[in-house]
Amino acid sequence: MKRRRWLIWVLPAAMGLAGAACASPQVEPQASPGAASTTGALEDEQASAELITHHGHHHGGFVGLVLSAVETVGVAPEQQVALDKIAADFRAKVEPVRVANGVVMNVLADGVMAGNIDVAKVDAAVAAVSTAAGQIHGATADALNQLHALLRPEQRTALVDKVEAHWALWKEANAGDQATDNAQPDGHIARLAKELGLTNDQVEKVRANLSTLPALSRGPFDATAAEAHMKAFGTAFEADTFDAKTLSTADPANTKIASWGAGRMEHFYQALAPVLTADQRAKVADKLREHAKETS
Repeated sequence: MKRRRWLIWVLPAAMGLAGAACASPQVEPQASPGAASTTGALEDEQASAELITHHGHHHGGFVGLVLSAVETVGVAPEQQVALDKIAADFRAKVEPVRVANGVVMNVLADGVMAGNIDVAKVDAAVAAVSTAAGQIHGATADALNQLHALLRPEQRTALVDKVEAHWALWKEANAGDQATDNAQPDGHIARLAKELGLTNDQVEKVRANLSTLPALSRGPFDATAAEAHMKAFGTAFEADTFDAKTLSTADPANTKIASWGAGRMEHFYQALAPVLTADQRAKVADKLREHAKETS
């Protein structure tokens, strides 16, 4: 029997608590079931879009997906202190990847401002992401082992489900053919068009660049290494005994996920930068620098 795979929306639990604390004692009229359903669907859609955007900019390899999921597992109070320490250890160990991704985004921001991406500089920064990601599993193996020991069987299953949900969102943000993805009504170009006020002519030029520039012709993502590790990790982590150091599939998966995501981002902005006005370039560069500060 197949397990149910949950799509995890990472929303602050504190928002609900704060709302309850500040609520008026008056009884509010209840919305109709149809209205509640519509509101819930819109919230899910917005949360999904936010996570897709997150995974479109933050490329920490497979360990980055685990880090995104581990803080939403939902543990008993007596487990929380230990989980907080493990999560802090994860964040510290993935710092080299975070820093490397930040360099990519800052170099891209410089190129966007100039209207021309320096491909050599960005390629070097992407290579640094790949190198850092290839070393991250060994650095985080002990934290993964501690996490396995902390969680109960059903919690380990929940974590595997959440990692797979984040993987699905990462693929949606990064794994398809860029020209095809960005032709969609809800694609990245369409979202940018709304944010920046792109004209129809600008949109068509970006799409043409994604389709025709030789440097951007990378085709679809080869998920072989990542899928192999996803399966190996899930099987091993749900077992009663677990040793992350035995997962030989980890380094190829981390390298592939992190380097592909960073490289794909480079290619998108390489197609976008020459099409923008000066004001639009400034807005995009500012947003990239914001992402550089947040990257994990």
